[in-house]
Amino acid sequence: MKSNYNRMMKIKRTVGLVNDATVSIDQAIAAVSHIGGTIFDMRLKEVDERVTWRVKMVRNGERVKIHVDAKSGLIIEAKAEVAVTEENFV
Repeated sequence: MKSNYNRMMKIKRTVGLVNDATVSIDQAIAAVSHIGGTIFDMRLKEVDERVTWRVKMVRNGERVKIHVDAKSGLIIEAKAEVAVTEENFV
């Protein structure tokens, strides 16, 4: 019974995020397209009481995480992480 309740709460949260987002997933992709790379994950998230598209991509051997404001389409934050390779351990 509790798992059904948890699923319903997750669904309600997701519906709330979608209703608050005025920027579509396609618009969020367009907002980060100038960065280049391959997108491998996108999710609507709430960060600091702001609905954002969290975009994860790989670019030039780095993982890049970008937050796009889901109301304005502006990039709020972008972080790059160096990819771990065998060369890093030698």
